Amino acid sequence: MAYSSIILKKGKQEPLLRKHPWIFSGAIHHHEGEVNVGDIVAVYSFDRQLMGYGLFEEGSLAVKMISFETSPDEEDF
Repeated sequence: MAYSSIILKKGKQEPLLRKHPWIFSGAIHHHEGEVNVGDIVAVYSFDRQLMGYGLFEEGSLAVKMISFETSPDEEDF
């Protein structure tokens, strides 16, 4: 399944490397594809390294990470 993507601002991937589960709206550079509340999104660093997958929300807490793997295990949902 193809997911829309969230691209982080340069240097904002550091908390994800420590497995921090939240991405704040100020850390997002842009998104690619249509992104709606509740969608699973692929999260990429500024230099396009896949960081994992999360659920997109509106507001300052924009993404809640659900997987730091190369693909989300949708059966867990």
